[in-house]
Amino acid sequence: MKKKITAFIMSVCLVAAMIADPVQAASKKAYIKTGVSSKVTVLCGKTLNLKAKTVNKKKKITYKSSKKSVATVSSKGIVKGKKYGTVVITLRASGMSAKKVKVYVRKPVTSIKLISKSSLKLGKGKTSQIKTKVYPGGKQMVNAKLYYKSSNTKVATVSSTGKIKAKSGGYAKITVSTSKSAGKVYTKYVDVFIYDGFNDVCMETSGNKTIYTFNPSWKSVTIKFTSNGKTYSFKTSDLGSDVKQAFNTLTSFAGFEIKKDGVKVMKDANKGKNIVNFRIVKTGENYDVLVDNTRYQLTFYKKIKGKVSFTVEK
Repeated sequence: MKKKITAFIMSVCLVAAMIADPVQAASKKAYIKTGVSSKVTVLCGKTLNLKAKTVNKKKKITYKSSKKSVATVSSKGIVKGKKYGTVVITLRASGMSAKKVKVYVRKPVTSIKLISKSSLKLGKGKTSQIKTKVYPGGKQMVNAKLYYKSSNTKVATVSSTGKIKAKSGGYAKITVSTSKSAGKVYTKYVDVFIYDGFNDVCMETSGNKTIYTFNPSWKSVTIKFTSNGKTYSFKTSDLGSDVKQAFNTLTSFAGFEIKKDGVKVMKDANKGKNIVNFRIVKTGENYDVLVDNTRYQLTFYKKIKGKVSFTVEK
């Protein structure tokens, strides 16, 4: 009798435990898990790791491609795109449901071409649409989304679809680029000049490189170098009647040397047609500068030790 009572009590406890924790009582289902989604894109000649593993039970996974001429898959789950098309990669493991991954094989981007102008002169409030063509094009190419960025959003903004809007006077460089997912990052640039209210020299800095943009309609600009508490200056009017002529002078002569207010501007034909050197005589600082007489820009490729400022004469 006691044995029957004990058996009854144990049965009741077991049922209670199962009711209290049904998840623990039920056996966990084993399945295949991948590190990618069920639909992926692979570029021709490129590879993709499916990052597959079994969950709740350790088993070997086998892989099979539905069309090896389009994409192959290794025993380790590495898919390689061969040519344009679509395949299904089937993953199997003993005692588990098969898992399928659809792979779209596409051609990578090879270049971007600007259909619209690469240099724009806009008035305040005006807009302009950047137009491009991405190659090789056609349905076999990967879906290459373009990204747009303005170097100076106070001067000009650009939308996600490439529409530029002029905000205030100055200069901005719009960068148009593809992403790494297109196979390679390709980049094009659009220069935006807004001469309405272009009252100050625009500056862009990237690492040690600094670009200064001038307004060609200005009468003159005084470039001031401040080093160790002292200021040394050079006026563009020493090179021409206005900024436009000064830039033409810097690029048209094979060699010259002008010394003024502690700054020596020299041009050596051996350094390149559009390279001039700004030298602060007292400190010995010198900077090779690229002169662009179409964009009216001075590009310093070495970080300036002191401070550079400008005084504009309209």
